[in-house]
Amino acid sequence: MPFPLSDIDILCRVVDNFGDIGVVYRLAKALSALRNPPRLRLIVDDLGAFARLAPGLDPSADLQVYRGWTVAHWDGPVAAAAVTASSADDRVIAEFRRKRPRVIIECFGCGRPGWLEDILFDPSDPVPRLIVDLEYLSAEDFAGDYHCLPSLTRSPLVRKALFMPGFTEKTGGLILDGPHAERGALRRSLTEWLGLPADTGQLFWVTVFSYERDFTSIVRDLALFGAEKPVLVLAAAGKSQEPFRDAWDAAGKPFPVAFLPFLSQETWDEALLAADFSIVRGEDSFSRACLSGRPFLWQAYPQDGRHQLVKVHALMDLLQPFLETGDFKEIKALHLAFNDRDRDDPAATGEERLLPVLRRAPESEKGFAIFSSRLRQNGDLAANLMKYLTEIE
Repeated sequence: MPFPLSDIDILCRVVDNFGDIGVVYRLAKALSALRNPPRLRLIVDDLGAFARLAPGLDPSADLQVYRGWTVAHWDGPVAAAAVTASSADDRVIAEFRRKRPRVIIECFGCGRPGWLEDILFDPSDPVPRLIVDLEYLSAEDFAGDYHCLPSLTRSPLVRKALFMPGFTEKTGGLILDGPHAERGALRRSLTEWLGLPADTGQLFWVTVFSYERDFTSIVRDLALFGAEKPVLVLAAAGKSQEPFRDAWDAAGKPFPVAFLPFLSQETWDEALLAADFSIVRGEDSFSRACLSGRPFLWQAYPQDGRHQLVKVHALMDLLQPFLETGDFKEIKALHLAFNDRDRDDPAATGEERLLPVLRRAPESEKGFAIFSSRLRQNGDLAANLMKYLTEIE
């Protein structure tokens, strides 16, 4: 084994608000929870976004220790830091020259800062190094085809390989969290924390976390369903909260809504697990919804030419074997309608029909639970990654 695994460096540039750094934060926690955890250093370009997910992280520090990890700013100096640029830069570079990287996890094709590039390809330090390109989650077939595929760099000493998260045994799987409390206990805790009435736990809980969009049809169907079974909506902070509030106000506030403050990753995970149905976006919350065993609606990142529909169809192909025909028909129709929009048209009025899916949720939950169990059989991505690193030749 040419690569020592006692130390691993993880790189992240924040592109999709909190999705990228959310995955990286979760991966770091999962690696640290392994039986023989590596020492971790994280290089992140947006410490402000990281700090919102990770309470106690200092967004103004160019170099710090958090949860036992060394966390460095991508550019070395941070404008808010009360230090000169040269001293901050010196500290970061000195840390990585003191212990030069051997194994790097480069998340989502983020590249590398120039100062790290110089260290990696320093001709005076000719030792083997490995860059693992951890890619975005996809249900498409290429995830299995590209998994562990090697590639070249400008030096024969610096090797590179793809590592694909995914939904089948041909991929690296998903990051698996530790055990959580059961749904009732989570609801009691969140109800108390949010200051909601004690009987709130008896309602049908729906979380809402998506990109900007018109929520008129979603609010309409939630109101219709609420007339049959009382609902509580947990509207997450972020891009979807104000558009949801606007539609809810326009409809006459037909059901109770808790407009959430920004939550830590751990608290948001609990909210997803406490819900009966979730609307989620991106990658990190999407993967948690898949593992929750609860029905969900996923909004893929909107792309030019509505290419996100390819990703949605791939997810539907995976889900179909686990759901009854009637349940699947409604789930698929909802997903396709919810995602059928162009990147530059967030205010388009949707034609999605949420009501049939909500009515079927108690029955379809059985299929989603089996789907979740099947995903867990693929193993934990963090453990699978370390296994791959021990076996690479």
